[in-house]
Amino acid sequence: MKSSFRLVRQYTFLFLIALIFNSDNLFAFSDSAKVVVNKHRKEKYYKQPRVNVDDVKSYMDSIGVLNSDIVLKQALLETGHFKAKLLMDKNNLFAFRFTKRYMSFAKWQASVDYYKKWQDKFYTNQSENYYDFLKRIRYARSPHYIKVLKQVKPRTAQ
Repeated sequence: MKSSFRLVRQYTFLFLIALIFNSDNLFAFSDSAKVVVNKHRKEKYYKQPRVNVDDVKSYMDSIGVLNSDIVLKQALLETGHFKAKLLMDKNNLFAFRFTKRYMSFAKWQASVDYYKKWQDKFYTNQSENYYDFLKRIRYARSPHYIKVLKQVKPRTAQ
């Protein structure tokens, strides 16, 4: 009796392990069911940019953002070329945070205005290379931010 009970426990244990490793098939009874489950996953990016690159660049230049070419690259990098839902829904082109949450702006121009005020406050030595400035103040957490930023290529409207 004890040996059969031990055998049932072992088979139960093996069955549970098999369920854990095959959990993606646990509730999907066919391939079509799997497709339905995947459709409901929330997408992180829009298919098309939510803002025109040329409009952002023109607005930056009109309000006097210094090094607007580099700043535009920052906005593109932070928002995945203006497609990231989390930031674009908040009109936050630069991933500005207040404490641990992303800030929200009424429109994208307001986030550029905020960047301009931030730039006026911290970029006091305009003879300093802007990339060096961003690195010095640790604008981003990643040690590779500047290297990646330099590789960003703005895609203009087609």
